[in-house]
Amino acid sequence: MSIFRKFSHPNGDETFISTTQFDDENNEDIFCTEDNLKESLCELSEELSSLGITPITLDNDDDLQSAEKQPFIQIINSTWDLVHKHRSFMRLYDKTVLLNHKTYNNNIHFKNQVTRLQEDLEKKEQALHDAQTRENKLKYHLDNASRDLKREKEEARKLGKQVQSKNIQHEHEMKRILQINQKLQEQLRKSIGTFIPRDKALQKIQTDQEKELASYKRTVSRLEENNRQMLEEINDLKEALALHKGAIDLQIEASGAWIDVEK
Repeated sequence: MSIFRKFSHPNGDETFISTTQFDDENNEDIFCTEDNLKESLCELSEELSSLGITPITLDNDDDLQSAEKQPFIQIINSTWDLVHKHRSFMRLYDKTVLLNHKTYNNNIHFKNQVTRLQEDLEKKEQALHDAQTRENKLKYHLDNASRDLKREKEEARKLGKQVQSKNIQHEHEMKRILQINQKLQEQLRKSIGTFIPRDKALQKIQTDQEKELASYKRTVSRLEENNRQMLEEINDLKEALALHKGAIDLQIEASGAWIDVEK
């Protein structure tokens, strides 16, 4: 059973750190036997020297009996296995250090990405808030302009009815004046044809007619002046309505331009 855990690399690969490979090495052929004692000892000494450990020397192994050589052989094999386990652990340590270094760099990279994404999110939220504020202001002005336009249209409608009513009254008054004028002329014609005109009577009739005609003219002039004033008021109202409509169109156009930018 492995004595180390399994680590996951940030890229998704899994790295197993275990001693299974060391156990496999123990299953290999025995390093030192009685036949190659000197050679094995020499090779082990070189390994120990490379690690900075004092090598093992044996002056003469011919004087040793077979039973005496067995402990030395076991020590040499165990030392050999230990040296190679040490080297394997060092390689594993180097891999672990490299993996930790990569993981640390990846964590820093991810942290920077998260920070940048948070900053972008805050900027977008602020931009959205500003856009909603502008939209609310535009809606407020648009509602006010719509109410003003509706009120002025209603006033224009009322003034139009008043102008129409005044025109009808003016026409009736003109007809009445013309009819009265015709009657007076008819009466005058009959008076001249029936009676012998006298200077005073003729003068009085002419004076009365002139006064009545002057009164009719003043009435007509007054009606024409009222009609002119009503037309001026209608023209002013039309100009005001045109200005308000232009302002509403500009606000709607500005709102539509902002929506296109956000998209």
